[in-house]
Amino acid sequence: MKNRKQAFLYVMLAIPIGLMIIPTVIVLAVALVPTGVAFILERGKGYYGGLTVGAMNLAGTAPYLADLWTEGHTVANAVGIITNVFAWLVFYGAAMLGWAIDSTTPAAVSAFMTITSGHRITALRAQQRELVQKWGPDVESVYAPEGGKAADAAAAQAAMMSAEPVAPGGRTR
Repeated sequence: MKNRKQAFLYVMLAIPIGLMIIPTVIVLAVALVPTGVAFILERGKGYYGGLTVGAMNLAGTAPYLADLWTEGHTVANAVGIITNVFAWLVFYGAAMLGWAIDSTTPAAVSAFMTITSGHRITALRAQQRELVQKWGPDVESVYAPEGGKAADAAAAQAAMMSAEPVAPGGRTR
């Protein structure tokens, strides 16, 4: 019973508010179509594309909404805005810019991460060379990403056969 009362209250509040903002709803319904498409296409992927396109699309719509609100919030002014070809160009051009941002950002971030990790590897290797000079070659180890475990296992088996202790990485002590 309580849910029915709440639903009735929401409907009774939504109808007058909706009637008061009909011109704004008309402009937004036409202008924000690319945002709706972006959210449909990005289903289950975090909605980052929809948010990016939506933000840019809303930014393109904002000047026309400001004109609507300041020059008279009427249906005639709203229809005037949505029949303006240049308004459509701004609405959908801003949305296109949002799509461009969404599609190029991952590649740009990946390139940046590759460059910074390359610099970090170079710095760590220089630090490793300094440590080897300071402490000797015993502190140096070589990382082998593929087959490294197999090489360690082979070195351990060889060490057991020769009864000579072997450090990780296959070096004898």
